[in-house]
Amino acid sequence: MERMVLAPAAVSAPPLPTKTPLDPVKTPEKTPLRWRDWVVRLFNDPVNKFEHVVESLCKHVPGMSQDMAWSVAWQAHREGVAATYQGPREVAELVCEKLVRDGLISDCCES
Repeated sequence: MERMVLAPAAVSAPPLPTKTPLDPVKTPEKTPLRWRDWVVRLFNDPVNKFEHVVESLCKHVPGMSQDMAWSVAWQAHREGVAATYQGPREVAELVCEKLVRDGLISDCCES
């Protein structure tokens, strides 16, 4: 008796793309240099009153409104830490220094 062997079905390759990708990989020469932002963090402490924290944030953090300051103060109270400012290193260090001078527990780190 003769044994019959079936050949596997031929599989065609997928068609090659005809268009270039929408987001081609940029070469380092064409990529703009962007410095990383720095973040100023405010930590919860049992000493300072909310009013003092809000006043310090409004006075020293660029663009900080009173509503935002209250929100940041409550976040630091509930979660232990809150971001108060994000931007260039020099500005972040200056903001952090001023908050610390006002008696708040704050630090500055790269984001």
